[in-house]
Amino acid sequence: MTRLGIGAAVVGLALALGGWLAGWPSVVVLGAGMVVLVAGSIVYVVRRPRLALDRAVEPPRVEKGLPAIAVVHVTNLSRRTVAPVVIEQRLGDTPIRALLPRLRRGEQGLRTYRLPTSQRGVYNIGPVEIPRADPFGLCRTVQRMGSPQRIAVHPRLLRMHPLPTGISRNLEGPSSDASPQGTVTFHRIREYVVGDDLRAVHWPSTARAGKLIVRHNVDTAQAYTVILTDLDPDRYSAETFEEAIDVTASLIVSMAAGKAPVQLRVTNGDRLGGPSHRDPTPLIDYLTELQPDPGGSLDAQLVLLRRDRGGTALVVVTGRLDPDSLPMIAALRRRFDRVIVTSIVSRPMRVPVHPGLTIVAAGSADELVQAWNTGVAR
Repeated sequence: MTRLGIGAAVVGLALALGGWLAGWPSVVVLGAGMVVLVAGSIVYVVRRPRLALDRAVEPPRVEKGLPAIAVVHVTNLSRRTVAPVVIEQRLGDTPIRALLPRLRRGEQGLRTYRLPTSQRGVYNIGPVEIPRADPFGLCRTVQRMGSPQRIAVHPRLLRMHPLPTGISRNLEGPSSDASPQGTVTFHRIREYVVGDDLRAVHWPSTARAGKLIVRHNVDTAQAYTVILTDLDPDRYSAETFEEAIDVTASLIVSMAAGKAPVQLRVTNGDRLGGPSHRDPTPLIDYLTELQPDPGGSLDAQLVLLRRDRGGTALVVVTGRLDPDSLPMIAALRRRFDRVIVTSIVSRPMRVPVHPGLTIVAAGSADELVQAWNTGVAR
């Protein structure tokens, strides 16, 4: 019962008992009428419609702003016609309501409705609830059906042109076991495994070892991009941080085109991907729930990058630019063919010039992508 129903029941009982003790029949009738009204309300809401309900979320992973729908299949299992029923569920803290059609005995129905996808994140969708209340608001009950589900709203993926790729600075330069196997640069000799090209057998080593030994060649010209995203909340507003995440996701998908390896680093110390990683999906999933984090710093990650193997390109994604960090970023030209800094700022700013760096600043992800496609990726 609602608070109104509890109050009506208490008052009705008090009137009926007081009127009976005082010998006032009219008061007894009034109190009894209120009690009967409350009892009738309870009976009304307890009689729930017998429905079989199944809900599916399509698709369970969606890009921010694109449509996602819930599909509800319902069957009337009762012996009587069920009037149109309002159902509701929650996506995170947002209530979503829809109206099921009138269903005759044994009839099936289908209802679809759109789910909100304007905010990035992973959301729990609660079970379908069928609220039922009497016309006087004395009693209310909720019938829950189905099981909770989840939907992941990913960052926007904008059409960024990939950086032009070519051979590395030194074809006989740094290589590792993680480099893609090919026929360009000799890396080491190793034992033969099933599937190796027999033309790569190194016969002098095979003769000495008494087993097949092959030359392990790698392709050092394979493009490899490192994307470093700054999570410092002091560099962003709420809007520009979301734009920066959209840029990061778009960069990952763009650079991973053609199965080129990508690594994502963030200033809290997390690393995903690497020289042998070509699937951008886990990186996009990670960005889906990423939030500003004051832990760590951009400078600390730049120091760590100076000790790593380097690659084709380094792209730094940040908000408000810190001029003191530019010399440290520029020093990484020893490790990367190209070093690019992208900055998302809500107010127009003068883009600094620093030798060895390409700096792109814009007020939104769309503006930055346009500047990237026309001035950087060409």
